Amino acid sequence: MSTLSQGNSILVDTPEDTAAAQQAFKLPDSELTSWIIDRVDRWESHRNRGYATIWAEYWRMWRGQWSEADRNRLSERSRLIAPALSQAIEMTVSELEEAIWSKEVWFDIADDIADQDKMDALTARDLLLEDFDAVKAEDALTEALLNAAIFGTGVVKLNTYVSKAQKPKRNDKGALEAYGDERVYVCVESVRPDEFIPDPAGRTIQEMLGCAHRVQKPLHSVLEKIEQGVYLKSALPRLGSQQMMGNSDVDYNDPQSSQQPSDSDQVTITEYHGKVPLAMLAALGKENTPLDDALVREELDEGDGALIEAIVTIANGSVLLRAIANPFTMTDRSIIAFQHEKVPGRFWGRGVSEKGYNPQKALDAEVRARIDALGFISAPMIAIDSGRVPRGFKMEIKPGKVWLTQGPPGEVIQPIKIGEINAATFNQASEMERMVQMGTGSFDTASSLKSQSASGANSLSSNSMMMGAFVKRAKRAIRNVDRNLLQPVIEKALWRYMQFDPRRYPQDYKFGVKATMGIVAREVEAMQMTQLIGMIPEQFGSVSMTLVQGIIEHSTIPNKAQILQQVNQALQPPSPEEQKKQQDLKDLQYEAVKAQAQGELLKNQKTIAEIRKLLAEAHAAAKKGDIEDDRLIQEQQRIALMDKEIDAFTDQNRIAMMRVALQDKALDLKAQQMNQQAASK
Repeated sequence: MSTLSQGNSILVDTPEDTAAAQQAFKLPDSELTSWIIDRVDRWESHRNRGYATIWAEYWRMWRGQWSEADRNRLSERSRLIAPALSQAIEMTVSELEEAIWSKEVWFDIADDIADQDKMDALTARDLLLEDFDAVKAEDALTEALLNAAIFGTGVVKLNTYVSKAQKPKRNDKGALEAYGDERVYVCVESVRPDEFIPDPAGRTIQEMLGCAHRVQKPLHSVLEKIEQGVYLKSALPRLGSQQMMGNSDVDYNDPQSSQQPSDSDQVTITEYHGKVPLAMLAALGKENTPLDDALVREELDEGDGALIEAIVTIANGSVLLRAIANPFTMTDRSIIAFQHEKVPGRFWGRGVSEKGYNPQKALDAEVRARIDALGFISAPMIAIDSGRVPRGFKMEIKPGKVWLTQGPPGEVIQPIKIGEINAATFNQASEMERMVQMGTGSFDTASSLKSQSASGANSLSSNSMMMGAFVKRAKRAIRNVDRNLLQPVIEKALWRYMQFDPRRYPQDYKFGVKATMGIVAREVEAMQMTQLIGMIPEQFGSVSMTLVQGIIEHSTIPNKAQILQQVNQALQPPSPEEQKKQQDLKDLQYEAVKAQAQGELLKNQKTIAEIRKLLAEAHAAAKKGDIEDDRLIQEQQRIALMDKEIDAFTDQNRIAMMRVALQDKALDLKAQQMNQQAASK
């Protein structure tokens, strides 16, 4: 089955004689549609029985919306919802966002060990970061993290489509216009759990028979895709007569979720990803099926037959918009689901709302009871003898009110006071807030320090222990997100770009993804290698350069590729021509140093001869008596001292000549070693 890329999805070539094919095979699109919708509806009912009510309550707790179902007792009047659980959700999600996107390069792609050329993986990483920014993938992933914290499970979908990368420019006349070439994009879309319908028999997406994304879309977007050829044109006449399916939105208090089809043109889109009968899919078009008509009819009569991985889109539960075999090379599904916290043996996970549900309910009951009690105290209540009040008198209280009574007012009217509010309810509410933090693992500095001060445990050690426990719980959630969300999203997106945009992305399919915690671990390894460099002697320069190369490979700096290229060039041995040039340069330097040393020696020898001549003349004059006795002794001492200095000066020149000779031998030995290394390689 041939595929094309156009519009907003992966397309399939649809035959022009769709109507004739449907008539020949007894509307095969209705066979496939019924087969899928029957299962999706049963899966949705199973999901709603277990989670619809509790998800709606989680949603209201997070948004602070009150419902009649949240009433704790019939006499309860207050509708207050404490923000403790909402704060825990916000803090948990913000911690995950800070850990993931605190750096500009928030993931890395490492090539496999067997591949000596590491540059293709670095190029793919930089391109993928740029493409993720273009489709705003970070926003979708952040929304998925929030869904996981509220509902316990986050779901994302990868949409592959072709679009123009439009940029503004001015034409020859100076007018602003858009331009750009068509290219492939992989967009990350966040799916709310109440819009996702999984097969309840499976624990993972790939293990399930299939899964579906059911959501309301505006009618005009469906019509545009029909016009572009993304959806079947045969669906157009049947689309307008269909009624929108019921909305199972958990946020039923929102006006957007409670609107009727007459208020806004909507279409319920069910996008199914999973296995379908091969015969039903093949029967949709003669030109695209590898089976003959007799075999197709036989499998349709006998049962489902063989199954094939496919993507099917249905409108309003009965109109087939698109049905294609899975076009991806890895035959993987474009749906990714992850649990905020693992629940062993279950698909749906455990979120922050579930962990803080019970203390939040207790906190709401405590606060609402206090608010109701305040109503009895703040609003005055009066007991009146109705038989001694004039008929028609208004029983209202206001400043300057005149009360007409038949008899003494003190006997007819009497105020009623119902107790006082217990001050302990404040402490009880604070304790409930602490229990919410305890259950969710969130950390509130102000309230924690306040509780420690009250208990007398406010110290540096207790604060560090408290922060350490919070950091450990945060790392646990970060690792879970890293393994089950970020790595699959990056891998699947890179696979699709490699398949549909091979010119932009390399053909190397063997790679590993390092995201979030993987980057932190690699930075620790880079720190250790940095310490090793300081311990290596200078003569092992090649070992130090190898460690430098490893440090750069473990880093996530933006210009990583350019630095690695320069390091690799520095590690490569020089060619024979370069070695000869280096040896000639060293020879010239050696000859220059040798000539300079010889010139200095000759000059020094001449100076020494002149000094000795003067000393000899002075010594002869002293013997003849031309110099006085005391001065003679001083001159003899000075002459002896000068003789020692001359001898030392001569020794220094000898040492200089020996140093030059040793340098010459060292250069020769180093050149021999370099030649041997080049010959061995």
